Amino acid sequence: MNERQRDLFLWQWSRRRRIGQTGAVIRGLLIGAAAGLVFAVVMGLGLGEGDNRSTAAVLDALRGWVLMLGLAVPAFAGLMAGIAGRVYASHEALYQDLLRRGARVPETRPRLQAGDRGPQIAVYVAVAILVGLVIAALVLL
Repeated sequence: MNERQRDLFLWQWSRRRRIGQTGAVIRGLLIGAAAGLVFAVVMGLGLGEGDNRSTAAVLDALRGWVLMLGLAVPAFAGLMAGIAGRVYASHEALYQDLLRRGARVPETRPRLQAGDRGPQIAVYVAVAILVGLVIAALVLL
């Protein structure tokens, strides 16, 4: 991390940390619950397919979807809450360490140069690839 990247981190984290670790965990919990709901809906679309449209078959498919919903939402919510708590703690520890070493939070947002953006570009490329793979999986299925 060079000085511009450090200053950008300090500037951004000084603003983002205001929600506190509890707020970050709650935000992660809500995002995870929404992801679990989406997962259950997408997976539930395939339940109950077939020629049998009797009441028993429909109720069985509904029971399967409710079971999946009941398992997916808490699992995704718990996972994301845990990840959010760990990321918050990690960023806060780095922030406090940089301040202890004498770094100061800049008054204005630092501007990165083109050479400083390598890690950011790598993350964007990885996210684009993952989104493309998810879309391809949804289209092909």
